[in-house]
Amino acid sequence: MITVSLMKDYMYCPMKVYIGIDYTEIESNSILEGRILREAVIGFEEIIKRNLVRLKGKLTINAILEELLKDVPDYVLSIIQRYENDKNDEMSIIIEDLKEDLKFNSLLIAIKTQKMLDIGINGFEIVDILFPQSFIEFKIENRDLGLAAKIDKIEIVDGVYYPIKILTNIPPTKGVWQSDAIQIAAYSFLMEEEFNKKVPVGFVNYIKTGTKKTVLINSMLKEKFEHVFNEIYSMIYEGKEPYFSKNINKCRACEFSEICDYCVYKL
Repeated sequence: MITVSLMKDYMYCPMKVYIGIDYTEIESNSILEGRILREAVIGFEEIIKRNLVRLKGKLTINAILEELLKDVPDYVLSIIQRYENDKNDEMSIIIEDLKEDLKFNSLLIAIKTQKMLDIGINGFEIVDILFPQSFIEFKIENRDLGLAAKIDKIEIVDGVYYPIKILTNIPPTKGVWQSDAIQIAAYSFLMEEEFNKKVPVGFVNYIKTGTKKTVLINSMLKEKFEHVFNEIYSMIYEGKEPYFSKNINKCRACEFSEICDYCVYKL
């Protein structure tokens, strides 16, 4: 199976996929951070929903935050304990970033909540508005094509299914990064096959900025997805060495830099 996550690696550098085929055990600090933060965000949202339903009447932002954040510190502590043996040198930085991201997103939710409480919407209704029905970390695959993914979240609104990718990086000024868009297109393809429904739109949730950006899944994006998939397929199953552009900055940040013969950072 080709996983959708490989597409992001391919867009970063095709050699990352080519080299990584034989080194799947290598995990970069950014990959670890992303995994921890996505896990934290999903659990955080469940706690927030549970605390939101109790709210009613007009409340200050601080009062709302106090209620929303009950049990959140204990949850963050449980994550710290679970990963304390992984990359200890970097864990303190990752956890501090995690705390700041959750604090920032809590404030955004509190502001939205206050506005709705002020006009008479209660906590139960606010949960339905801010957190639509969804599938979390939904595993999906197409055996005929040989493509698989674990989608961070699939939201369902009025019978329409929307794939959502949760990311820790900073978004571009306009739109989303192309690699993120191609992953959303891949999710759309898998979901249309799985649910027999059109999936014309997806979203990328950039946690650090609290922005949820729309990805329109048009014919051009679908063609790009197909191209990337075919290139990865040729690498894995036909041993085709990919063409790539040398970029010293990418090489510096790549977890395969020490074993990659093409790394310009070492040259």
